[in-house]
Amino acid sequence: MSYRAVIVDFGGVLTTNLDLSACAFARECGLPDDAYLHAVTVHPEGRRLYAELELGNITQDTWNAGIAALIGIDGTDLMRRALSTLAPEPLVVEAVQAIRRAGLKTAVLSNSMGRARSTPTNGGS
Repeated sequence: MSYRAVIVDFGGVLTTNLDLSACAFARECGLPDDAYLHAVTVHPEGRRLYAELELGNITQDTWNAGIAALIGIDGTDLMRRALSTLAPEPLVVEAVQAIRRAGLKTAVLSNSMGRARSTPTNGGS
């Protein structure tokens, strides 16, 4: 069998661990380490909001406000803030680069984060 392409996930594959980023964000907000993760992955309303975001039924700003309300923090640019400590995972990036140099096509497949970017209100991009 010969391969023609490789598809990799973004968060937690091409990047550092998403859960560690979520815990760091919670600590930065003065919350228990699992507060953000619990709101997004366990709490029924958080799970509903995430599903609606991925389906494109709500905006990222709506998601930001809803998740922020669940954990009692400011929702301004929440997703960007929560993922801000993600960094490239060097070994995986190097592997993908080697795959490309070997002539295989590469692609990134990842979850949707809604139809449009969140609108930063703090002058960020």
